[in-house]
Amino acid sequence: MTRARRAQQRRKDAATSRVVGGLLALAAVAALVLGGWWWWDSARAVDPGTYVAPSEISRTTSEPATSSSTTATKKPTKKPTKKSTKATTSSTTAVPSASTTQAGVPAPPGDPTRVVVTTSAGRELVDASLIPTYLDAQNVLAPPFGTAGWYAEDGWPKPGHAGASILVGHINHGSKPDVFWNLPQVSLGDRVTVTYGSGRTVEWRITRSEAATKQQVPRDDSIWDHDNPEPLLRLITCDPTTPLNGGHYEGNWVVWAELA
Repeated sequence: MTRARRAQQRRKDAATSRVVGGLLALAAVAALVLGGWWWWDSARAVDPGTYVAPSEISRTTSEPATSSSTTATKKPTKKPTKKSTKATTSSTTAVPSASTTQAGVPAPPGDPTRVVVTTSAGRELVDASLIPTYLDAQNVLAPPFGTAGWYAEDGWPKPGHAGASILVGHINHGSKPDVFWNLPQVSLGDRVTVTYGSGRTVEWRITRSEAATKQQVPRDDSIWDHDNPEPLLRLITCDPTTPLNGGHYEGNWVVWAELA
């Protein structure tokens, strides 16, 4: 090989090395950027079952529940009787004013405003405001993000009144925990306290807590027991360990409670 050709080959090899080096450098930068994004995105998300203090969960928002965190509880198959419906038409509180608790004490007047769930060890799992919540056009029961709702359709009791009252809330909002995030962590014997605008409170003891499909929940009369003579409480959210289907979790988590 002549001297001229050897020099030409060296220049070609050097150019090739610079191109390869440049590509490797770009690949390294891309890996850092993508790796950093993945780390940042994972840092935002919280794994289901991880405790998050209610004080760290975002409060009431006006954003409607349209994402994957919706409770999506369909209309129950058990309907209020005509008697119970008629008894509510003359009262803006949706229940007869003479309703009493198990101990014969008059049920709190007005509307419930807050729900708190506390473990037997004193750890707070839920601390959320309560608003009246109704079925939407698709017969789905879901309050806005950042708040919990009490089922306020005619014939359904408020917490502390005779019958099973229903509280619903979201498990998460995108990658962020919502007000019922810790609800699946409850244990039997934990306490639920509902506060009314008057300052009155009613307290329940959790007797059952389990997952259920969204096909089972509307058909389970132990949940929608509106005509029970005793004041009962049911809390419903999504089960974040189930797959997403059409933007919604396939399962619910349900908690049953009786007066403490």
